[in-house]
Amino acid sequence: MPYDPNFIQGFTLPLPTLGTRTSQTAFNAGTPIEHTRFSLVFDQVRNFAIYTAHNIDGASILHPGIRRRNNFRLDPAVPRHIQVDNDRGYHRNPWDRGHLVRRRSLHWQDRDEAAQADSESFYWTNIVPQHENLHDTAWGQIEDWILKLADDNDKRACIFTGPVLTLDDPEYQNKRNELPIRIPAGFWKITVIKCNGDCLAAAFLVWQRDYDRPEPLDFDPILEQVRVTTIEYLTGDQI
Repeated sequence: MPYDPNFIQGFTLPLPTLGTRTSQTAFNAGTPIEHTRFSLVFDQVRNFAIYTAHNIDGASILHPGIRRRNNFRLDPAVPRHIQVDNDRGYHRNPWDRGHLVRRRSLHWQDRDEAAQADSESFYWTNIVPQHENLHDTAWGQIEDWILKLADDNDKRACIFTGPVLTLDDPEYQNKRNELPIRIPAGFWKITVIKCNGDCLAAAFLVWQRDYDRPEPLDFDPILEQVRVTTIEYLTGDQI
């Protein structure tokens, strides 16, 4: 089952609505691509996801989780020529292969289904070039942090994540015979949980340039929070 908008009992959290700009470049007219436990909408011009959406059941996280296999591969739901694979984007360069849907966040309840979701998280459509200093910070642990705030009897969350794609993003050609890519300016994440019986949303935004220094700033989940409307303004989508 892909992203479930009714995952948090008593609330419906639909997928984001594409704006004019993103709808013009979305693959298959913006129809969501559905994978095990997550969904995504893909940009056929920039060749990265416009956004991803997944659910977490924090009360049933598997310990230990699924062993990492690093099986990065093409997404069968998207044409090969518009996906950024290892040779085109990540081979022998400083960019990390960053998951938009964090693989460990899919490790809950049924282990077989969790393993399938983990495997599908390695499709290139879920991967983006991230600065190594950003990839290795607490950015990846935001979802754990927000779940600690959730109601004790309902440790469930809906997560939306995507790159910030701007007209000024730098172009990068990994190999002489490969099509250039443009590196996303940053990344956003919106987490929604049930807190005190109501829905609570927290939005986060980071810029890659802030980590391009010998001693990057420490990531602080409190300080990196922004308004949801800020994300909507940057992406042009309604979330």
